[in-house]
Amino acid sequence: MLWLCILLPRFALEASAGGPPQAAQAAQAAQAARTARAALDTLALWALQWSSQVSHGPAGTDAHESGSAALWLEIGANRALFGPLFGHDGALCERIAASLATLGFSHRTGLAPTPQGAALLARADRPPHSAAAVTRSQLQQQLEPLPLELLALPRAHLAALQDSGLRCIGELLALPMAAIARRFGPDTSLYLQRLIGEAHEPMRMVQPPPRFASRCEFAGPVTDTTALLFPLQRLLAGLQGYLRSLDRAVQRYTLVLEHHRQAATRLDVGLARPGRDGAQFLVLARERLAAIVLSAPVHALKVEAHELLQPLVVQTELFSRETQQLEQLQQVLDRLTARLGATAVHRLHTAADHRPERAWRKTVAHPAAQPAASPAPHGAAPPPRRPCWLLPEPQRIAMPRELLAGPERIESGWWDSADIARDYYLAREASGAQLWVFHDLRGGGWHVHGLWA
Repeated sequence: MLWLCILLPRFALEASAGGPPQAAQAAQAAQAARTARAALDTLALWALQWSSQVSHGPAGTDAHESGSAALWLEIGANRALFGPLFGHDGALCERIAASLATLGFSHRTGLAPTPQGAALLARADRPPHSAAAVTRSQLQQQLEPLPLELLALPRAHLAALQDSGLRCIGELLALPMAAIARRFGPDTSLYLQRLIGEAHEPMRMVQPPPRFASRCEFAGPVTDTTALLFPLQRLLAGLQGYLRSLDRAVQRYTLVLEHHRQAATRLDVGLARPGRDGAQFLVLARERLAAIVLSAPVHALKVEAHELLQPLVVQTELFSRETQQLEQLQQVLDRLTARLGATAVHRLHTAADHRPERAWRKTVAHPAAQPAASPAPHGAAPPPRRPCWLLPEPQRIAMPRELLAGPERIESGWWDSADIARDYYLAREASGAQLWVFHDLRGGGWHVHGLWA
């Protein structure tokens, strides 16, 4: 196994970055601890996208700085999936570090075959390449020159070790473990054995819940929706890691803005198709928040996603950009829907009616409202050429001088007292524009019904 330890030395302070600084400093200790605990749970869900084995907890004992936290990720099993650990911008450790920087968490990392070894290398605060040991022998070599202060041992034990003349970890590891246990207790010797891999260390792994619900409580009231974006980014990053760990996607999630002694404000954010990209979620949420006026200050923010769907995977062609253009179009539709509302953006769909003015329907651009397209039968003839621009009402004209194609006879509507009988032609007028005209077989006369730009 290969463990990556992410040490967060200022986690308690940085976890409360969603509220005003003056309020965060005056917050009660219980509320700050609750906020940090919830933020660590969300960050653990974010880490599940990199590894199925994630654990979190305090960074060490009272010998180290308070307010810190740590994440452990077992990444040895995923090296074939994510590629090399170091070496270029797309390497796994660089990607994890870049994502943490985007979320606003200062961190240090250590890589070792044991969890305690990885945590100690992270506390040593070395460059990432220098704080990496792939084998137990490499770990032993890197531990030996490090000072005793980096060990996660009580202060009294560290002081006693220094008083006995020991200065580095290698000198301590050279002593018999039985003698260390008699002098400092079995817990100290067990910690050292787990440090170098001679004893197994049980880890409590994070289990993704059946439904996603992550909450951020602010130290003070928030009155501007713009101030909600940064904590919302962290919550949506947790949603992204949660979905990727389960290989699922969502087509709708809910923002819950909690107020003091007032009903919460709920905002549904929908996508045109299932997705799991936190950056895309944030763009849509920004549009929804920009369109509302807060009825009261916000004291907490929550993200809920209960309907998990299969992700939509589209096979792309090597030399075609159609898939990329379609995805960009879907993102534009999502942003317009989030900004203008679900009923303000519409799609056009064909209808089973031969009459041109009734052969289409306008529906809201909502996933549930989109009718399923029926596949064309194999070997069917291509449909006749039709213009995309139909006039509200057909206009009477003189007989065109030049007919390019036709006739296409349409007789339909006897069942609803709107019977028609027309011969449609593709015509060209004197200016060169192409018109879609018809000859009325019942009332006589020629009419223009559509045109091409």
